Amino acid sequence: MLSPTYMPDLDLILKGGLIRPSSIFIAGPTGSGRTLICLQSLFAAAKAGEKCIYITVLSEPTAKLLHLAQNYSFFDEEALKCGNLRFLELDKDILTKGDYATLKYFHTLLQDNPDRIVIDPVTVLFDISPSFENDRELLPLEKRAFLVNLLRGFATANTLLMMIGDLAGDQINTDILSHLSDVVIELGEQNQKNDEMHRYIKIVKSRGRDFIAGKHCLKLSNNGSSIMSHNLL
Repeated sequence: MLSPTYMPDLDLILKGGLIRPSSIFIAGPTGSGRTLICLQSLFAAAKAGEKCIYITVLSEPTAKLLHLAQNYSFFDEEALKCGNLRFLELDKDILTKGDYATLKYFHTLLQDNPDRIVIDPVTVLFDISPSFENDRELLPLEKRAFLVNLLRGFATANTLLMMIGDLAGDQINTDILSHLSDVVIELGEQNQKNDEMHRYIKIVKSRGRDFIAGKHCLKLSNNGSSIMSHNLL
């Protein structure tokens, strides 16, 4: 089933939206617009009647994130009041219990059949240990198995998963989540001929779907994000 991002500009370069269920990896450096795009998409989806959850992982408190969202025109208090959009924190108490406890946390959330979930940032999950008693890093195969099981759980629940990554440039192409995710979206900045820095958005891949390739000019304002698909950098 094809599902919109509820952001017309993004749906345009994705040629209609996203396949549901699917996993979307949105990666870029700090200030590139990752959080803004996810907030804008979730508020619009919740307003359309979808059940959405925004999960922060050892990141800024949800109260601070909501305060940030209130500065934008897409903010909708009713989406919060009716429960269509919830903000949750995945804290260290769960993460320190290991990969199994973390998977169980997400499995419990999926029992409520959410339509969309954002994990911000998903890259923190790479640092969990197998268990509280066995304090060591996940081995490469264990890390891959953990991520495969995580993505499989969301797919089984028919949930659209959006994951924010603290990565930039070549890090995105080589990261394991870029290989496992169905859609990879790169955000960044690029110098123009006039030496001005411009933000861009690029669809790196979209499994099973066509898209408009290249770097597209990305603008951030109080109205959220806007993309000029005809203006390639």
